[in-house]
Amino acid sequence: MKIGTIRRIDDLGRIVLPKGIRQNLRIKSGDNLEIFIENNDIILRKYSQLNQLIDIENTIASVLKETLKADVLITDKDKYIIINGIAKQKYLNREISDEILKILENRQMIIKENENILFTKNEKESGNIVINPIIINGDVIGSIIVITKEKIDESKIKTISILTTFLTKHIE
Repeated sequence: MKIGTIRRIDDLGRIVLPKGIRQNLRIKSGDNLEIFIENNDIILRKYSQLNQLIDIENTIASVLKETLKADVLITDKDKYIIINGIAKQKYLNREISDEILKILENRQMIIKENENILFTKNEKESGNIVINPIIINGDVIGSIIVITKEKIDESKIKTISILTTFLTKHIE
């Protein structure tokens, strides 16, 4: 999707990103952007700390899937970046829903048993769901989401917490 507008660069080299573009991409004050050159184009992209650790995240998702017999999704603040579960491949690189975003903003693990949660703008998942935010220096940078048909007991919760902490420590 191409959205274009013209902006003037000020004396300090700054430009203002239009509000509509910031809202569409969920860019807030304080967010980091990557700036790079591709051919003769300047590219701005939201920076995701989690995208730097794809191998570790894939390993964590695999361990959770095998240990908990569950589907595992890892998100950054905007989209699903790791999916471990055949049925959930439809979510890879898709935007997370406002419902998931609100859960992340609360900064606490939530456990939903036999409930429906809106995962994207149009798609719901049901079952036993754990959503654990990944918090670095007080900022939520993503989450680990586990979806299972099995009961979520204390050992499953502890496993998810440990692996979320492990991922957090690798980012810090």
